[in-house]
Amino acid sequence: RDLPDYFWTGKTKMACMRNAIGQSLDYAYAHHIQRLMVTGNFCLLTEMNPDQVDAWYLGIYVDAIEWVEMPNTRGMALFADGGIVGTKPYAASGSYINKMSDYCKGCHYDNKARSGEGSCPFNSLYWRFMDKHEKRLATNPRIGMIFRSWDNMEASQRQAILETAERYIADLEHL
Repeated sequence: RDLPDYFWTGKTKMACMRNAIGQSLDYAYAHHIQRLMVTGNFCLLTEMNPDQVDAWYLGIYVDAIEWVEMPNTRGMALFADGGIVGTKPYAASGSYINKMSDYCKGCHYDNKARSGEGSCPFNSLYWRFMDKHEKRLATNPRIGMIFRSWDNMEASQRQAILETAERYIADLEHL
């Protein structure tokens, strides 16, 4: 997928993305965790084109050097190298972002809601990613327990989460 326009403007309803992107555009810098667990996580969960993500990181960060940034982007943020650099994808839901930051305060989206109108996109996108890659990732000892949580959810709840994620994927420009 192509990067949404808000990667160049910061104009998004997702407070975490608005802050991380806005700071990046204003100062040509963001902390490694903002790069990995906010913008990188979003790009992973939404299956952004790795070439475009590389170009974005290299184009906006003053400290981005190709030999460092590209392995970090492809190997850690996007898991696009198949697990050579990282042993697991750095995927996270809105709950993680809420625990590690204050971005969720006043956000348009509800970081506690997994599905439905107004639910945090990171929540449904996270579960969509895990569902899609369960066969490959379920045996990974670092994240295997996540799939037990998914499997223990009611089928109707899983379906609602996946439907919400697909709606968000179809309308990425307006998140």
